[in-house]
Amino acid sequence: MRLIWVARNIEKVEAHGVTPSEVEAVFDAEDWLTGPADLPSRSLGEGTTPEGRLLRVLFAESEDGIFPITAFPIRPKQRRTP
Repeated sequence: MRLIWVARNIEKVEAHGVTPSEVEAVFDAEDWLTGPADLPSRSLGEGTTPEGRLLRVLFAESEDGIFPITAFPIRPKQRRTP
């Protein structure tokens, strides 16, 4: 799995106080779960960074890899994915 990073999605992630390396870590997290988003051709994922920070990631999949659209921290009771 390859995450696709460009200036636009890096800026969106960082605007929420999240780093691209944290997003990459949650994609590999043991508790990584995904589900459909409310937007067409988008998915939501949630997982915990090695430092224990729970993140939600909105992303799109393509032939070239996975494009993280944005990511932001959430509290455990906000978790949407099963």
